Amino acid sequence: MLNEHFPSVLSGPMVVLPAPSLESPSLTFQSMDYIPSTSIDPAHLTLNLRILSFVEACRTIPLMYPPVHDDASSTPPTASTDLSPERQLTLLLKAQKLDVLINALPKASDRAVYHKELNNVSGLLAYKVPETSSISKYLSQERREAVADQINSAILNRLSQPAVPSLELLARYTSALWSFAHQYGVKPRAGMPLPSTLMQHEELSKSPDNEPETVPLFNLEKFLDSKT
Repeated sequence: MLNEHFPSVLSGPMVVLPAPSLESPSLTFQSMDYIPSTSIDPAHLTLNLRILSFVEACRTIPLMYPPVHDDASSTPPTASTDLSPERQLTLLLKAQKLDVLINALPKASDRAVYHKELNNVSGLLAYKVPETSSISKYLSQERREAVADQINSAILNRLSQPAVPSLELLARYTSALWSFAHQYGVKPRAGMPLPSTLMQHEELSKSPDNEPETVPLFNLEKFLDSKT
């Protein structure tokens, strides 16, 4: 589907993300561009998808979707087929092909990271039912979602679209700013307006002049409730 609808994600040129600039003392909205925390290099994305494919090929128990949590009425699925020696051999050949792709990466640091990842997931071959093993975490829904999020960020980047909506980015920035200011004991300037929803008034430590000794924490939920 990526090759059909977004071919540049896996075959386009390497994208170098800009580093945050600290030269300008003033913060503008344009300088708040969100930079994805995961790589959008086509080679990395291809490897992550193929490693996930390898993991899914090792699966013997179908993963329930949507996940069911603490539901006593639900019966967990049982293994439909275990990893037979023949299937293990097929998967071993698949792992060897992944190793060739990893060795083709230009950076030694990238090769080291992916070799470690491949070694970890290859451990699934040691179990007939890997879902009951000590490394069953590699078969979790969270692993699927992590790769999906990375691919989604890469698609948005190739389309020159923000990975995070502007309003969400501003909310994150505001919450982080007030949190750090509170953590480091920043005192509000005289007459500085403090939204009453940042923190309950009775929780604020007052100075002799009845001003808060430090700026309070920002509570986005209370702030939004006060505006509705």
